[in-house]
Amino acid sequence: MATPVDCALDLAGAGLAEMWRDRLLEALEQRQPMLARYDDYYCGAHRLLFATVKFRETFGLLFSSFSDNWCDLVVDASAERLKVDGFRFGSDEQADAAAWDIWQRNALDAESELAHTEAIKLGCAYALVGPDDAGEPSIQLEPPTQAIVAVDPANGRSRLAGLRDWVDEWGAEHCVLYLPDQVVWWRKEGNGNWQLDVGSGRNTLGVVPLVPLANAPTLRDRQGRSDIDRVIPLQDAVNKLCADMIVASEYAAFPQRWMTGIEIPVYPEGDPNAGQPLPSFTSRFLAGAGYTWAVEEDAARMGNFAVSDLTIYVRAIEMLIQHVAAQTRTPPHYLLGSSGAFPSGESLKATETGLVAKVRRKQLAFGEGWEEVMRLAFKVAGDAERAQAWDVETIWRNPESRSQAETVDAAVKLATIGVPRPALWEYVGATPQQIERWIAEGAAAEGPPVTARETITPTLTPAETAALLPAPAEPGTETETSTIQGGPSG
Repeated sequence: MATPVDCALDLAGAGLAEMWRDRLLEALEQRQPMLARYDDYYCGAHRLLFATVKFRETFGLLFSSFSDNWCDLVVDASAERLKVDGFRFGSDEQADAAAWDIWQRNALDAESELAHTEAIKLGCAYALVGPDDAGEPSIQLEPPTQAIVAVDPANGRSRLAGLRDWVDEWGAEHCVLYLPDQVVWWRKEGNGNWQLDVGSGRNTLGVVPLVPLANAPTLRDRQGRSDIDRVIPLQDAVNKLCADMIVASEYAAFPQRWMTGIEIPVYPEGDPNAGQPLPSFTSRFLAGAGYTWAVEEDAARMGNFAVSDLTIYVRAIEMLIQHVAAQTRTPPHYLLGSSGAFPSGESLKATETGLVAKVRRKQLAFGEGWEEVMRLAFKVAGDAERAQAWDVETIWRNPESRSQAETVDAAVKLATIGVPRPALWEYVGATPQQIERWIAEGAAAEGPPVTARETITPTLTPAETAALLPAPAEPGTETETSTIQGGPSG
């Protein structure tokens, strides 16, 4: 991608590069608080909000580290169903072996799942494409806390510049700017100024090689949105209700007893504990199964206050969690599995319809990013045909939850209408690599001929129907006379 050059960048080019560097560094710095907030909520590091001043004065930091975290489940419910199985070019029925070799060489089986999770959590992740030390295609994934791109406002699918920024293990800050025609490296020690670093040169790919993998992008925000954003207010309300329930369980969830008509002996004046009940008195009224309360005063009365019902808090928390499920299209049994019967069969499919639709929508957005990554990787490898293959397709694993028996039964029915066997194997969940291995081991890719099970008779026209009817009999013949009943005889 970037080849070493002996001459320094010209002044005009250097000025443009520095302008982009400063602009993108500022944009990256501005979004750090928002990204840190999303990451904190995903990890369960929440601040207790919606608490009154009196609540904070009374309990202080008692609940500062408490959270009933639902944000990670909302993110993981989608991320765990996003699995890339390969890439298909043009009219090829099988997955492309060369593309899968690049994918495996860059450990993207595991790395892609990290990128999907990061993008759903923070809104976007990035894939950097370029040659490694041996000249082979290298695909490096970057978090949005260390990478950013500038999208062309006149064409949202075009990138004007990209930047990566990080601090190494020695405390030095590094910055790399990617432009369509050049790559510029800088290095900064401590509070010093940026200095050009080794690695600057020409960009032979002709495009910004930092590709966004955006979650739920829009025409106004091409770099995506976090799925956690809409959950945060509901998550804060759940935390507050849980804290209230804990306080209620401490002070009002057990019978609080009272006593009147009895004199309480206290420490005399001058004692450090003056005014406090004597231990000999308080020890007579300990609560427990093995204790009995008894007094000598005839006017003494005892009783207890009503116990606080904590189910009102439980119902309120469940209501908020149901709102989380509805707004994020997360199946309710993911969040409230113990509150009802676990769905199965058709009810499970119906319950997960919203999640499956959301995942398929994410597959479209992520798939476009991965397809551009593969085209750039083939350009690095010198494969001009695949580098310009706009008909490349990302093969995703089916995000639906179906039983094995149900899936196989549906595949058998599809076979009766002529669906090819490789497509049926893919339908039942086989990966492209498994299909290739089955064919290599002798499995027949061609199925038996399709035989129609019923014949549909075409509708005849009136003329065709009349031609099939017998001709009418001549007048006066025996046939006609016999058909006339009740006529005169002889």
